[in-house]
Amino acid sequence: MPRRDLLLLLLAFVLSVAVRWPHVDRPLSMHHEYCTATALIILQNWYTDGFMAHHGVPAITFTGPADRYPEGWLDAPAVRDGVIHYLSHPPLAYDLPYLLFSITGTAPSAWGLQLLNILFHLVAAVALYLAVRVVVQGWAPLFAALLYLFMPATLWFHGNAYMSDMFVQNFWMLHIAVAMHLFTIPRMPGRRLLFLFGFTLFLAVYTSWLGVFAGVVSFWISAWRARKWPGMYAAMLIAILAVGAALLLTAVRYLSLIDAQELWDYYLTRWAVRGSANIIPEAGTYLGQLAMNYRTGFLPVIALLVVLAGWHLLRRERPWPGGPAAMLLIALAALPVLLDHLFLLRYAHHDFAALKGGVLLCAMAGIMLGRLPIKGAWVTVVLTLALGAGYFHRINPMDLSEASYSRQRDLGLTMRDEVAPQETVLCLGFTPDPQMLWYAERTLFRIDSLEEGRAFLRAQGTAVGVVFEWDAEGARHTRISAFDGTP
Repeated sequence: MPRRDLLLLLLAFVLSVAVRWPHVDRPLSMHHEYCTATALIILQNWYTDGFMAHHGVPAITFTGPADRYPEGWLDAPAVRDGVIHYLSHPPLAYDLPYLLFSITGTAPSAWGLQLLNILFHLVAAVALYLAVRVVVQGWAPLFAALLYLFMPATLWFHGNAYMSDMFVQNFWMLHIAVAMHLFTIPRMPGRRLLFLFGFTLFLAVYTSWLGVFAGVVSFWISAWRARKWPGMYAAMLIAILAVGAALLLTAVRYLSLIDAQELWDYYLTRWAVRGSANIIPEAGTYLGQLAMNYRTGFLPVIALLVVLAGWHLLRRERPWPGGPAAMLLIALAALPVLLDHLFLLRYAHHDFAALKGGVLLCAMAGIMLGRLPIKGAWVTVVLTLALGAGYFHRINPMDLSEASYSRQRDLGLTMRDEVAPQETVLCLGFTPDPQMLWYAERTLFRIDSLEEGRAFLRAQGTAVGVVFEWDAEGARHTRISAFDGTP
């Protein structure tokens, strides 16, 4: 990367951090920060109990005697010794921050996790720059990276919100950058390039399922290229090994906790909730929500693409360059996302699902901008970045004085301070979010009546429970015993 582009990219990254800084380490509340809280609970359990105490498996409820579900109370395959485990994704998105918190000797924190997420946003932007630079030189790679830094979806999901299916974006984009170089060299790829091709794909698969779809695409592109370059058979083999090794390692870790049938049952239940089986009657609803997600997360760059395409067509110019490198970028950036949406359409109602499509949107816009006169291109870029930052703050207001932003934290901290370790926390008539669990540092159990609460205490073997009620007027709590009356 030329020094000019590196300095401009670093400056833009600093500005992107400044744009979202008011939100960093604010109370975890809305807009998918329950994902961040879930990750923090996993990290806290590993930090407190030890990684091996959980077999390296993500645990999303706490492990004190009064924090465990009674035997038989939950009918779920991922419950062991009263603790709920989360197996929906491979574990690398939790391994990496756990390693960093351990190295620095600090307890898991929202601030630390968000900072890690933001730093990887720079990694993703650099990866996009390197991928686009294979297609075209000049300013276009920088324009694409700048757009990726300032879109509403990327500012938020590479910032406050954290979970596997967001963090996989970083490793997938690194894989795209490596694959663009590997598939365009007119010779047998070297060992170093093949290693990076396999390693980045392994990291993506070991983080989330988007990596598997990326592996499928990379395999078939390798097979296509092998018709003329037999050396690409090595890339085909490496793609298979990378995907297989990541899935096998994930299975080995999770099977240390539950057996194969339970793991299979777990994924069948996840598929029923997130997959596209029998979705035809409701497909229109989910596709409409997916379109809305793209509009919310990438409206400035989508509008820019429409304007640029119209501009080039009016001038009777091709808006998109030809050549195999351009088509290769589309294949690597679009096909895994299409497969992801096709097979997991119910999951795509989450607006972070659109983050994946932002790679192609920003790459195409950057390349089109690079075909404009330089002054006009820079004016357009700056205006689009400003619109992206402004739309980000419209979606995520800076005014944090509203009680809705702090209610989860305030009640969670009250639970932490008011409830003794040997007492159970019961939530009467409401289901607590992971944010509340994180601040309470306790497992919170929903009940719908005091009698149900007493039955729960007896099944758990706990003498006293603290019942919290929470409504528009605030929170109240009282103690009950496992038997009739109060302690």
